[in-house]
Amino acid sequence: MSFSERKKRLRMTSQPREEWWSRVFATPMANMILSVVADWRFITPNRLTILSFALTMTTAFLVLIGDPENLVLAAFVLQIAYIIDCMDGQLARYRDLPSELGSLLDKWSDFVKFPFIVVALTLHASDGHPDTTPVILGLAAIFLICYQPYLKLVASSECSVGSWNVLTGKGFLGRNLRFFLFEEAQWYLIVSVCLLANRTMTALAFLVVTQGVVALCQTGWVFWSVMRVRNVKTHDLDHRR
Repeated sequence: MSFSERKKRLRMTSQPREEWWSRVFATPMANMILSVVADWRFITPNRLTILSFALTMTTAFLVLIGDPENLVLAAFVLQIAYIIDCMDGQLARYRDLPSELGSLLDKWSDFVKFPFIVVALTLHASDGHPDTTPVILGLAAIFLICYQPYLKLVASSECSVGSWNVLTGKGFLGRNLRFFLFEEAQWYLIVSVCLLANRTMTALAFLVVTQGVVALCQTGWVFWSVMRVRNVKTHDLDHRR
């Protein structure tokens, strides 16, 4: 397939990710790379998922080493890992190769790898702080990162409540205000910027504050939605009587 045909097919099969940093940086970079390598047979979606996972683990290892030069390198490796993470699904759609194993591997790696980064940040920050603040921040960050997908799953499956739809407009302003939802793509951006500045404690604090606010808003949205549905059902029942 020619380069122009490959780019056209990539555009046709593209499924843009909604996260702000993915939309403005990682996904365009992923598509640009795929426009060259998408037909290389030894590159497969599952291998890209495994490579992204391995690079994220490498980032954690570089953070644990702790030298400023390694932190800078870790910041770049983490962004490369995220770009590759955006490539696997796009490549699967491009080749029309849906796979339950690939979907499971992708979701599993997403759930596992970022907490490893948080653990590495916590251990690095603990070296310069004799108190337990980094450990508390690290535990809180991991809890909040795991809490949000669990809340979304329970809200959808048990209560039929959809996602929190604030700051998710389709216009230019809404798409860019989505930055303040601090989703997965923004986690990678926050950590990379803090690694470049040699501020692992700042990264932990930023993750806890932003994810705490978002988790609080999402929890409020779920309970409000459930109560609203309950009140509507009660009103309808009273009306029928």
